[in-house]
Amino acid sequence: MKASVYHHPTYRNRLFLVLATIHVNGLKAAATHYSQRFIHALSDEHGKPAKTESGTDDGRFTVASNDEQLEYLAIQSSNVKWGLPYGTWSQEIFDKAMQSVSIPPADYGFIDLGAGKGNSLLLASRYPFRTITGVEYSKTLTDAACANISAQQASGVPIQCICGDAAEFEFPNEPTVLLLNNPFQGKVMDRVIANIEKSLRANPRDLWVIYGNPWEGRKFRRSVMFKTIEWNLDFSIHRSFFR
Repeated sequence: MKASVYHHPTYRNRLFLVLATIHVNGLKAAATHYSQRFIHALSDEHGKPAKTESGTDDGRFTVASNDEQLEYLAIQSSNVKWGLPYGTWSQEIFDKAMQSVSIPPADYGFIDLGAGKGNSLLLASRYPFRTITGVEYSKTLTDAACANISAQQASGVPIQCICGDAAEFEFPNEPTVLLLNNPFQGKVMDRVIANIEKSLRANPRDLWVIYGNPWEGRKFRRSVMFKTIEWNLDFSIHRSFFR
């Protein structure tokens, strides 16, 4: 049997997500949200075609059957045990998140850790960010992202997707909007947050985090360097205190 990189939330993450959803959105909204997710899971289990997270049929970004296999993904990292399957965003949800990030994009760089096939990079290209960078530790997915970028890159917006481990990524010393679409958990998330904090101490600046499906959002909430701006069923938003 081929090794799979598909993981589930730790029990601590599961409990935190349920409690946070109830606290922020209320019991009724939480019950509706989790019942819909349960029905979706059953649909997948019985082989029915499930909608992609982007709500489209665009095969460039959907999760293929091979995308959970380590051999196919060509991942060269000891952190693979903490990796999670990539997902896609709809333009609607992405725009909703950006409405809460009250900044002039032209003054900021955009970084997506766990870029998958580049969906979020192209969504970001509709905004005038200074630079747009994706980081993806699967060589296979990085190649797919680069091909998708080449096929649909918006004019005048520099976009790149590099193959690398998010835990080793060095953040540029510029104001940044960082996207995490639930790409990893556990020790990798701890390392990434520690790297961000170290970078902010060395070069204080404005840094926003858009965290989709925030399994470990509590780690940003307890960081002394971040303030939680928003939390809903789709994402949480956190901003550095340095600005």
